[in-house]
Amino acid sequence: MWVIRKVLSTPPHITLYKGACLVVRRLRSALRRWRDGSMPTYSSPIIEQPLHTYTPAVSIGTPQQVKALSDLALNHHFDLLGSGWVQVKHGMVCRGLEGHHYSIGQAVHSDTQGRWLVGRINRSNLRTAQRIWQLVDEDYVPIDWHLDFISGYRWSERTWYRKIRYGHQLGVDVKVPWELARMQHLPQLAYAYQLAQHGHADFHPAEVYLREFQNQILDFIATNPPRYGVNWCTSMDVAIRVANWLITYDLFRAAGAQFAPSFEHELSRSVYQHGDHIIHNLEWSTELRGNHYLADVVGLLFVAVYLPTSPEVDNWLAFSIQQLIAQVQTQFSEDGANFEASTCYHRLSAEMVAYATALVLGLSDDKQAALQHYDHRLHRVQPPLAPAPMSTHFPDWYGHRIARMAEFTRDLTKPNGFVPQIGDNDSGRWFKLAPVYEQLTVASATARYTNLQGYTALFAGAIYWDEQMLDHQHLIATIEALFGGGEGEEAVLVRGLCRGSYLPTPTIINRAATVRILSAEASLPTLDPAPPLVIPVEGESLLNGLTLAAYSDFGVYLFRSQRLHLAIRCGSIGQNGNGGHAHNDQLSLELNIDGQDWITDSGTYVYTSLPHRRNEYRSAKAHFVPVLAGEPSRFEWGLFTLRGDPSAQCLHFADTRFVGMFMFKGQPVYRVVTVADYAIIINDYGTKGTASQLPIYAPLPISTKYGFQQHA
Repeated sequence: MWVIRKVLSTPPHITLYKGACLVVRRLRSALRRWRDGSMPTYSSPIIEQPLHTYTPAVSIGTPQQVKALSDLALNHHFDLLGSGWVQVKHGMVCRGLEGHHYSIGQAVHSDTQGRWLVGRINRSNLRTAQRIWQLVDEDYVPIDWHLDFISGYRWSERTWYRKIRYGHQLGVDVKVPWELARMQHLPQLAYAYQLAQHGHADFHPAEVYLREFQNQILDFIATNPPRYGVNWCTSMDVAIRVANWLITYDLFRAAGAQFAPSFEHELSRSVYQHGDHIIHNLEWSTELRGNHYLADVVGLLFVAVYLPTSPEVDNWLAFSIQQLIAQVQTQFSEDGANFEASTCYHRLSAEMVAYATALVLGLSDDKQAALQHYDHRLHRVQPPLAPAPMSTHFPDWYGHRIARMAEFTRDLTKPNGFVPQIGDNDSGRWFKLAPVYEQLTVASATARYTNLQGYTALFAGAIYWDEQMLDHQHLIATIEALFGGGEGEEAVLVRGLCRGSYLPTPTIINRAATVRILSAEASLPTLDPAPPLVIPVEGESLLNGLTLAAYSDFGVYLFRSQRLHLAIRCGSIGQNGNGGHAHNDQLSLELNIDGQDWITDSGTYVYTSLPHRRNEYRSAKAHFVPVLAGEPSRFEWGLFTLRGDPSAQCLHFADTRFVGMFMFKGQPVYRVVTVADYAIIINDYGTKGTASQLPIYAPLPISTKYGFQQHA
């Protein structure tokens, strides 16, 4: 239905043009599908030279965490999108999601010759897949990369990537195998290798971690032929995967690891295949380019930087640098905030930009030379590539905008170290080099999270490593490293990638701290008030050390003092009005007093697996907002679109007072928030006769990260 609405709302000449383009794309897709079914998709140029290396050895600050996480990776235990720590293998029994349970996968008995792949891999790729599998250690147990290991639903590795269906079965989440296949757990194996070499107690011999890294890569390559199976569906996931392969390979090499030539050969071939897939499947459109396209660009940059130079690779390098700069300008406002209207997508996108920028700053001499002589006529996809030469110097505005990305996160961070959860949160990261965990017992974790009901994979007294998805402080250090500063594993790695070449240190004035908004409309002379809500706070005055910060482009206004952190949401729904990752949260707030959360956002819970739950958690009723009956923005256009922009705007932001307004079905709704010495006072207003219909909704049970629903 939403497709029909979209067609009817588009001018006829645009509809005809898009229709013609669709026909051409489908014809090309049919031709490529026929070709992929007839010839091996593993084919690629022979790469004689080794991959480049850039990364220095990184000092590890938390051996206990590295030991625990690397042991989990060795045993193929993963905790993704609310699964709990479970061992992922063929034929495993999955718990299901809200009563939806599938039993599609079958146990396998792998053999060293790869005979177990018969019937799984399509005929044109079988021989190559078996040859690659023969490089895997005999005692290695394969991971089922095609399984949603929450619901138990499994996709076939024989299905061509553009024919994969998802979102068609209740309880099934395609992001589960996608997230696993990003392989963001691999850097922990490299860290464990380094610590084992240095003789740290309780670690396995260093070779164990090296072999596991090789085995998991070869396992994936053998059981996921290019353009077949669920893990080639979105170029974003292809990009994140290949970047994690490369950075982990580099970390191993920096620690002195030596790989078998046969593994180096297969890795280089697959890195090229990843780059080839990305460039021919860019998630680009003339209308909207978001975090998916940015990931494509950054993943292609990683491939182009690490592969030896060639005419094709040199074009990928130039194109990715050109598009990196363009997307930073497009997807981040002048105050540094991301345009997706989500604090967690800001973290993801800013991470991509930071690591990509470091790679460009530290380009090797041969890569810099390639940018002077590439042949742009070899580039055959949209958007176009500018002719050579291309400068490796970033524009003057670029460093300022990146510095403000960190400033945005710094201002958002509450005293407890977490950011307010505005908009979607799917736990997305580029790298997980030093993720922050809380150590719980399994019994405590199952008591905290409703999604772990019935969890038995670990015994009740075992340690449960609970990743803190809303701790974004690492992003600040990562960005500071681009200017030569920062602390921690991420900062050391970024400075290593920069290779001594840093962005000029900008003269940073906290732009957000200087913004004040005053409007005559803020007096609200003719409106009916709803009963006020007074939140009393005992102790010292909330006004001691009070500062303000306004991010108008993103739509968040902050009051901060020695005891207070108050974030008020008021602004655009993001994505140039598409609102794909926004919620109906206008004029909602998060309140933290003395480091304790008093009011928080409900989170996201799920995306496509349960559409009604997706809409429930992005509804007004899931947020601390004033609304009339219904929803300010409509959901019927799809799970990643909002329509009926509520046109929220801040009318007053100064001293101790905020006044915001949004249009709800043609009627203005106002909220006034006042910070007093010993209270937060909230006054809501509607047009005459509607004020009594303005409830303040209590949020749903907190979903602190995608897939996790916390007990109320």
